[in-house]
Amino acid sequence: MEFDKLDLRNYIKVYDGFLDPPMCSFALADLENRADWSAHQFYNPQTGDLYSTENELDVSYTDIPIRQIINDRLWHALERYILHDFKDFSWWGKWNGYAPIRFNRYTENSNMKMHCDHIHSLFDGNRKGVPVLTMVGLLNDDFDGGEFIMWEDELIPMSAGSLVIFPSNFLYPHRVNPVTYGTRYSFVTWSW
Repeated sequence: MEFDKLDLRNYIKVYDGFLDPPMCSFALADLENRADWSAHQFYNPQTGDLYSTENELDVSYTDIPIRQIINDRLWHALERYILHDFKDFSWWGKWNGYAPIRFNRYTENSNMKMHCDHIHSLFDGNRKGVPVLTMVGLLNDDFDGGEFIMWEDELIPMSAGSLVIFPSNFLYPHRVNPVTYGTRYSFVTWSW
């Protein structure tokens, strides 16, 4: 089957088993016991202000032990995405690094509205560029709702331990539907 360069879906890759069940359990226990959470905020480029929407998820940059394991694995996932899955395009796939992992917590009724990953806060003067790839990992799946949606209605199936990588540009708007039961935990980072 020939690769359709124009089909945006082809650039979304889900890697099941990125983290095994014991690693997910370890991460969840640490997040539940040690994480400091705050409401997620979006950046408004017109005003320079930060704002939250109703029923916004919580985020944490808490440094828990699993973070280094995830960081090490992310490097290999990026390598797979760029040098193996898209080896014909690897000339454009040079990356300079990725942001510190942010953990996400979606309690009942919380969600993330449709957005694109134009993450201004990554570039503080020391780092130059724009986010190129987004990496989202799911740590549990014992909740209802909370589906990861691309565009308006494209469900990206994920299970506990899976990782999705996709381009961070305006062609990939995405959201997380409201959680209707339980708590959804995930992590995200962006490569530039």
